[in-house]
Amino acid sequence: MNGKGIVKKITLFTSMIPLLFILKSSDIKKDMTYIYRSNIKVSKGKIEYSKGTIYIGDSDYLDSQKDLGFYDVLALDERNDDKDPNIKIIDSYRFHNPETREEIIEGLLMYEEKYPSDWNRTRKTLNREWQGHNTAHFFGLKQHRTTDVDLNNKDEDSYRLSYYLLPSGK
Repeated sequence: MNGKGIVKKITLFTSMIPLLFILKSSDIKKDMTYIYRSNIKVSKGKIEYSKGTIYIGDSDYLDSQKDLGFYDVLALDERNDDKDPNIKIIDSYRFHNPETREEIIEGLLMYEEKYPSDWNRTRKTLNREWQGHNTAHFFGLKQHRTTDVDLNNKDEDSYRLSYYLLPSGK
């Protein structure tokens, strides 16, 4: 084989590396979901995950939680709201690490599986909405509205960062 043939094969191989990574990234995502699920324990009002505890309930229950750790989460459970089922993550801006957010979201989805309601959100849009809130909060956009994230049904597939850039009465 001459030098040109070797160069062509090396070029072909190196051009396929990104494709191989993309193909394997879906496997990595599946593996991470499995890892998250294996670390999460769900019980009524409490979801234990690798970094802390997610306390989920009404406002009285959340107010009663004391001595919270840095990675503990307060989640207001409004999933049985007739108009727009919702889970509100209090002080959601604190959770900026994508893996932490994804594990918390996985815990919420597992909670919904164990204690079903009309709340119906996908992992992808939950993450997108939460990240959008965090980004807006980081840039100081409507911080009075981006400190917490409402993960309500009506916002499935409708979240846009431009919402925080447009003037409104709120």
